[in-house]
Amino acid sequence: MIVTLDFETFFSQDYSLTKLTTESYVRDPRFEPHGCAVRAPEGEIAWIPPLRLKRFFDGIDWSQAAILCHHAQFDGLILSHYYRVKPGLWLDTLSMARLVHGTHVSVSLDSLAKQYGLPAKSVPYNAFRGLYWDALSGVVQQQIAEGGKHDVRLTFELFTQMYAHVPAEELRLIDLTVRMFVEPCLRGNIDKLKQVELDEIVRKQELRARLGVSESDLQSPERFAALLRGYGLEPPLKQTPKGKVYAFAKTDAFMKEVVLEHPDAGALGEARLGIKSTLEQSRAERLADMAGRGAMPVYLSYAGAHTTRWSGGDKTNWQNFKRGSLIRKAICAPAGYKIVKADKSQVECRFLNYLAGQWDVVDTFRRGDDPYISIASEAYGERVYKPKPGDPRYDEMLAKRGTGKILELSAGYGAGSKTIQLTAAKGTYGPPVQISLDKATEWRNLYRRTHPKVVAFWHAAEDMLRALADGKDYNWSIFRCASGKLYLPNGTCLQYPELEWARDEEGNGFWRYRSRYGLRRIWGGFLVENVIQAASRVDIGQCMLRLQDKGYRIVLMEHDCLGVLVRNETAERDREIILEEMRRPPEWCPGIPLDAEATMGDSYA
Repeated sequence: MIVTLDFETFFSQDYSLTKLTTESYVRDPRFEPHGCAVRAPEGEIAWIPPLRLKRFFDGIDWSQAAILCHHAQFDGLILSHYYRVKPGLWLDTLSMARLVHGTHVSVSLDSLAKQYGLPAKSVPYNAFRGLYWDALSGVVQQQIAEGGKHDVRLTFELFTQMYAHVPAEELRLIDLTVRMFVEPCLRGNIDKLKQVELDEIVRKQELRARLGVSESDLQSPERFAALLRGYGLEPPLKQTPKGKVYAFAKTDAFMKEVVLEHPDAGALGEARLGIKSTLEQSRAERLADMAGRGAMPVYLSYAGAHTTRWSGGDKTNWQNFKRGSLIRKAICAPAGYKIVKADKSQVECRFLNYLAGQWDVVDTFRRGDDPYISIASEAYGERVYKPKPGDPRYDEMLAKRGTGKILELSAGYGAGSKTIQLTAAKGTYGPPVQISLDKATEWRNLYRRTHPKVVAFWHAAEDMLRALADGKDYNWSIFRCASGKLYLPNGTCLQYPELEWARDEEGNGFWRYRSRYGLRRIWGGFLVENVIQAASRVDIGQCMLRLQDKGYRIVLMEHDCLGVLVRNETAERDREIILEEMRRPPEWCPGIPLDAEATMGDSYA
């Protein structure tokens, strides 16, 4: 049976979901429900006022029910934290809408209602801002109740409209995602998290002192521009909706390719970006506060990325903690348990070469050989090997093997010479390597010469783009194009709305589509990157469900890596079972040689 519900709660100017995270809002001492609208399985809709909520929730065997909400993390944390409700299944129309309609449109309840031709929301939020239930007039209380009941009608109607477009396994993944948040079990080491904050503050102070600049010098665009001019650099301006501003963002080419690469001004650029970006510091602070309130809810946005991968959310992105960071060490298993951190090895590279039919590379994976050594050796004209600590050529070989990683993992999606040069200089896959643009071009051509099937796969992707734009039925590898959508092996799809062939000012043609950030260019190599990441996401999702079926609790996930809770007494055996499932080929890619590694400990480090 499906029970649809929607809470309405107290909020004020400084206490709202726009000011706080979902977790901190629900666990705040100021929290108070105004009531909850409930739709029974038979269709009857009722409003449950605050004083009757506990009795109502206690009177139902929730293990036999599915609870449907729009943004189930919010309503679900209220239910679990205050009423100990744990249903047999969580359903969430917000998550379903991201999968069905994509990430380029709003999936709020009001926006979806408009899209489906349903009546708009009617909760009078301005009438009860800053007021608790007992302070409201009977008229406003009735308006809130009717608005809540209307919202559960909308939610159920949206569910019935979208249900046929969401595969059953995806509904289970939505449930699993919601449970990571509403049934928290991880503990946070507050001392370690506070240390992250302190270390970041000290690091920034030391950097400023070494450079002889103040925080205001770095934060002020004009002062920072004057500092750069002292190094002979003239900062360019860029056009924004608010007018022309200096190109000082970390994504601007001037900062990436000029300032940060400058032998003298580079440290100044790092200091500027460090001052403007307090991500690590603010994240540690937020996690420390969360840990002080109890077990740590893990918020992930199901299908939050265009490729249907999970993304971060709730102002705390659990998907991109730095490797080896103190934050990872501060995320701990509950007493009596350990966390198995299982990570799929080179999974995108394996899917790419398998689906492209680049069998020599696939055989390298199948033999268990190092996949980066061969191409790195060709790039340098000598035998490259994976060094061990103590090797006199350790740093040199580590850097050269890193070149092999750049080519296998980056050039596989059509990376050009400039991208290869910048990736090598950045040290993304090993120690930084400075190379000329000519050398980067030579390496690019080496990859394309030794991976002809991958190159052909890019060209085949161009045909898929034409089929998508024309709305034709078209089969490509394990993917299928129909009605302008690109379907994955499990029935989910990628969407490229308003896909069209356009021309730039010089008359050069290119494909573009509507993304959440506006019109975005796409080409064969980019589409290949999208579908490989999407296929990897389908694979990890099916792996999660297999582990869940075996009784394991998944408490964290980052792209191709899972955090699984295991009991101390069975930890070693469980680790092997988890690895076995991570290495299992999906039915839609039989024989693909997948691999994984797993570490285990009291924390997620």
